[in-house]
Amino acid sequence: MRKFNILSYLRNIFRFGKLIRIRAERTLNRQNVKTLTVAIIHYDGKNLEDILNEFSLELSSADVIVGKNLTKEDLPKLRRLLSKDVILLDNSNVLLYRHGKHIHFLNSFDVHKLRAFENQRTFFIVVLDKKIGWMISQMFPFYCIIPGEPFQDTLITAPIPLTRSSDGYYFSKITYRNQVTLIDLNVEILRDFASR
Repeated sequence: MRKFNILSYLRNIFRFGKLIRIRAERTLNRQNVKTLTVAIIHYDGKNLEDILNEFSLELSSADVIVGKNLTKEDLPKLRRLLSKDVILLDNSNVLLYRHGKHIHFLNSFDVHKLRAFENQRTFFIVVLDKKIGWMISQMFPFYCIIPGEPFQDTLITAPIPLTRSSDGYYFSKITYRNQVTLIDLNVEILRDFASR
């Protein structure tokens, strides 16, 4: 028969309390996130493993990942990133993979879906057309990501009051072959914009 050890019992209670406190702090920190880092993979269909190796630090530090021109065969190579908030499109601009509550994909302007995304506290919408992205960002509290082909513009739109030049375009970059772009986006501003 085992003896009851009061010191061991108290130590276990203390550890259990500490574990609960740590989990509560993590949950609170996730709910009060102010900035999310978005990684956009500009992929030309060649040497995905080289991109993943060269930009492994950027991709692992990102909260949200958007990729275009991928195939189903590329998904196993990306498996360590698929638990994040992810949107992956194939070369025909068809949704290949989506995961996470902060990001969604729309291929057309759909008010009902946008209202549902707003209620789900989505922050990012991936669209294919820059006019649709601009319209969505001006009517709803979302950043819209329009991933471009290599050597073309990749854009991020935001509600006009949030953009530096008041034109609705928050970020614009010509994408070069096989690179990853990182951008920090303040989601707290979107929450404030939504509450108006």
